[in-house]
Amino acid sequence: LAARFGDFLGPVEPIGPRWAYPLLLLLAESYASLRLALVGEAAHTSHPIAGQGLNLGIRDVAALAELVIDARRLGLDIGDESVLLRYQQWRRFDALALVAVTDGLNRLFSNSFPPVQLARDIGLAAVNRLPPLKRLLMRDAMGIAGDLPRLVRGERL
Repeated sequence: LAARFGDFLGPVEPIGPRWAYPLLLLLAESYASLRLALVGEAAHTSHPIAGQGLNLGIRDVAALAELVIDARRLGLDIGDESVLLRYQQWRRFDALALVAVTDGLNRLFSNSFPPVQLARDIGLAAVNRLPPLKRLLMRDAMGIAGDLPRLVRGERL
């Protein structure tokens, strides 16, 4: 590591065996049940190609917090399945879209078949030359598009 990244943080010493974790696209069949809600990597995993997994998990937590607080204010049982299923309905599309896009990007950029490379290059050039499309894609990538939880929009619960 020092040869590759330098040693400005000091020496790197092994403290145990190395582990490798496969990069898998996984999506839980259900995010919620009675008194249980899955958030972040427990609900979905995607290729880290765009570094969006953490952002998606933060939106999950913000959505769940909003629904739990709103349910509490209404005097509802915060662990009731109907409350938690609203969380699942809210968050599932965002997760599906993100894992589909990251998986597609991974497949697109790891493909060395010349027609695929040409199509990719043309697509990237087109996006770069169409500012409205580029802005739309950037808003999605930044996680500031769609049905966002209040916390993500900077609002109080």
